[in-house]
Amino acid sequence: METNRRGLFNKKWIVAFLVYIGLVALCCVALYVVPSVIGMFERTYIAEHGKIDVADEVSAFIVRDERVYVAGQKSSINRLADSNRLVNAGTKVVELTPVKDTLDLEAEKEEAGADAETKTDDKNAAESKDKAGTDDTKKDKDSKTESGDEKKDDKKSEQGDTEKTEEAEAEDPKAESLGRYSGIMEDLGEEYSVTEDGSTRTAGYVSYYVDGAESRLSTKAIESLNYKDLKELTGRKAVKVPSQNCGKNYPVYKIVRNRKWYLVYYLKKEEAAKYTQGETVYIEVNGENVPVTVREVRDEGKNTRITLTCKTFFDGFLEIRNLDTKVTVESAEGLVLEDGSIVEAPDGKRGVFVVNKLGQHVFTPVRTKADDGTKCVVYSDIYVDEGGNYVETIGTYDEIIAEPSEEDIATLKKGSSDKN
Repeated sequence: METNRRGLFNKKWIVAFLVYIGLVALCCVALYVVPSVIGMFERTYIAEHGKIDVADEVSAFIVRDERVYVAGQKSSINRLADSNRLVNAGTKVVELTPVKDTLDLEAEKEEAGADAETKTDDKNAAESKDKAGTDDTKKDKDSKTESGDEKKDDKKSEQGDTEKTEEAEAEDPKAESLGRYSGIMEDLGEEYSVTEDGSTRTAGYVSYYVDGAESRLSTKAIESLNYKDLKELTGRKAVKVPSQNCGKNYPVYKIVRNRKWYLVYYLKKEEAAKYTQGETVYIEVNGENVPVTVREVRDEGKNTRITLTCKTFFDGFLEIRNLDTKVTVESAEGLVLEDGSIVEAPDGKRGVFVVNKLGQHVFTPVRTKADDGTKCVVYSDIYVDEGGNYVETIGTYDEIIAEPSEEDIATLKKGSSDKN
């Protein structure tokens, strides 16, 4: 009897123990297995530290103020200032020494040579007449005489062209011809300065290149310049000015004004939406980021014209009119999130759903530092909102729901209605 009671007691204890183990197993399944199975159908990612640059790769036009200086007389040149040097108004950039007498002597020698050739031609013509002989051949002789005169005229013409070419070479031995700068000076119109002694009346950087665009490609004219104008003016080939000798009205140097200059480029409307007039952005020059200001964001139909203004000069700036660069509008470091994972709560707060240790989706507010349209950088751990309040936010290695479900969003609306 006693034995049966003990056996029954043992059976009950064993059954109770098995029930307990089963309940524990079910709890484990509910806590760990079920969330894992559900998690197989939702995509998540880990919030990690990183950096985002909101930037555009652009090909921009440079617009700056320049003044070309030309020689007041035929001169020999001695450069006193190196290229790219910053000089004050009144500084003698080049030394110009008049060489008018030397050029006249060369011309006299050339004229003397031309007279000797003319005399030789006359002598040959006379001998030709003597050999003709009779009156019957008089017409032929007249014809030959006229032919001889034409040849002499041709020779004189050739001599004149030679004189011009040699005179141009005397002025600047490296110049191709006297007309090398004629097109450039024509483009400048009256927008240049004449210097007798090589001094500048404007302060700025010295350059020994000209292209004829200096008069039109200026900061004053920027509003009237369209894309076609900018492309044509900045696409001209720069020409070196004379370095040894020059003729009257030859360009001898250029001064690039030491003040603000502009960078102009065009973007599609959606790309230009991130620019705001007056804000500071950065352009990449020679591996460094240079701060510039957004001067204007102008809608021009399909595209938007962006104009940046800057006062910083850099190596190589004076030799170029176009700049291929990276313009950074925003740059920030923090926790990197996918834009698709951010939702807005009914109260206007933006945030993400974080998966906690129990597998629950917890809405957590975030504040964006920079956004490139695909990903963004947000503050970690804590941030200060617009009202000056400290707000707890996500931390490094938090598990983020990549695409919140309708159920997740519904919980936000429900939570908001419960508060009300």
